[in-house]
Amino acid sequence: MNISETLKEKRKELNLAQEQLSEKLRVSRKTLSNWETGKALPDIKSLLRLAQLFHLSLDDLFLEESDIVKNIKKKEKTYDYQKFFTIIITVIAMTFVGYYSFDNFYSTLIFGISTGITLGIVIDAFGK
Repeated sequence: MNISETLKEKRKELNLAQEQLSEKLRVSRKTLSNWETGKALPDIKSLLRLAQLFHLSLDDLFLEESDIVKNIKKKEKTYDYQKFFTIIITVIAMTFVGYYSFDNFYSTLIFGISTGITLGIVIDAFGK
């Protein structure tokens, strides 16, 4: 069951209209409707309110096959690819820079690789 189905089911269990639930969650009725139809996903603050109101853990809301978990995994995968290609391009670019700055091949290669590794560390520290 995905989050839109869970939301709709739990709202009906509590005998709440969309208008009533939207007031409790501090969102518009249209926003709640979009969540229930799967057109949009709740933000983290709304998810916390939902979990508290429905007496569910976030794990119960974040089932493995839910849209939110899929979106998070997709974003992480995209981030990993971007980081990988950024590091590779940096290694290649800095190797060319090193080629014109150093006298031997090993110094050039070490310069390019160390610059790429440093960039990877910086991306991890500030990128997410």
